[in-house]
Amino acid sequence: MQPEHVSQILLAEDNPGDVYLVRDALEAEHLDFALIVKNDGEQMLKFIAAVEAGQASCPGIVLLDLNLPKYSGAFLLQKLRESGACANVPVVIVTSSDSQKDRQIAIRFHAAAYFRKPTDYDEFMRLGGIVRELLDL
Repeated sequence: MQPEHVSQILLAEDNPGDVYLVRDALEAEHLDFALIVKNDGEQMLKFIAAVEAGQASCPGIVLLDLNLPKYSGAFLLQKLRESGACANVPVVIVTSSDSQKDRQIAIRFHAAAYFRKPTDYDEFMRLGGIVRELLDL
């Protein structure tokens, strides 16, 4: 059992390199967190179902890639917003996409932030600050 001050952060990301960068960005902010990684849309959908069934707790924040195998991030964002338990959890879209369509989906389903994955390491580290701000730490 984790202490209550630990933030549970759910990351839906299929690229191991990006998982590593996200973890670095969170650690750079000295956040006290438990990172739960779901590697594809099916795992994420099962997690949402487990929360709905009371078998898992809703995370403090969700970091969601839009380009996931099996189910898209857009579909999963919609499912989160329809969830009774996690409808209001802050979601940060973390994606390589800069398409207007993807940005509109993020707005439509009330994503808290849209973070386009940069190629520069220092720029990627800004994600930690965004998470800190949304967790209100």
